[in-house]
Amino acid sequence: MEVIPSDEQIAQMTKDLTEARIANWLSNDLLTRQWWFILALLIVPWIIFYYMADRKKLPSLWLYGTFLFIVVFSLDLIGYEIGLWAYPYKLAPFGPLIAYVDASPLPVVYMLEYQYYPKWRDFIFVSIVTALMFSFVFEPILEAIGLYVLISWKFYYGLPVYIVLPILMRLAVEKVFSTAKEPV
Repeated sequence: MEVIPSDEQIAQMTKDLTEARIANWLSNDLLTRQWWFILALLIVPWIIFYYMADRKKLPSLWLYGTFLFIVVFSLDLIGYEIGLWAYPYKLAPFGPLIAYVDASPLPVVYMLEYQYYPKWRDFIFVSIVTALMFSFVFEPILEAIGLYVLISWKFYYGLPVYIVLPILMRLAVEKVFSTAKEPV
């Protein structure tokens, strides 16, 4: 018969896991080449965004990027927690361990696409190209340098997500802004 842990036992296991993650991070991750690369991957895209973003479009860009971040962050956390992939190096020992990709290159690239490709046909085409790049170039590079480990996942599984997600988020942002323009 399987023993199901109590809430208190789960809380203690979580505390123990956090302590183990901190010890591992301090001895294996902090200030390594991979750690510096992750830090750059978090900061550099936002510097690029700062110079490339159209200030007049910031409200829609921020909303679009926020929607993307929330969904990608959630999907990434679920995939990590159920063991589809792992992240051997971390920027910090807490939380979803790939947040640097979820919070920087991915939303920045998609926000700039949203800005520069206002026509749907062009937007869909560039979203497909970007999805191919994320799935078959960016993710394999992250794996090759040891920042991403596939466990029960293949690169091509993410392709439809990388295509559909920006389209759905654009539809959501357009709906929010069109609803905001409607008289009350």
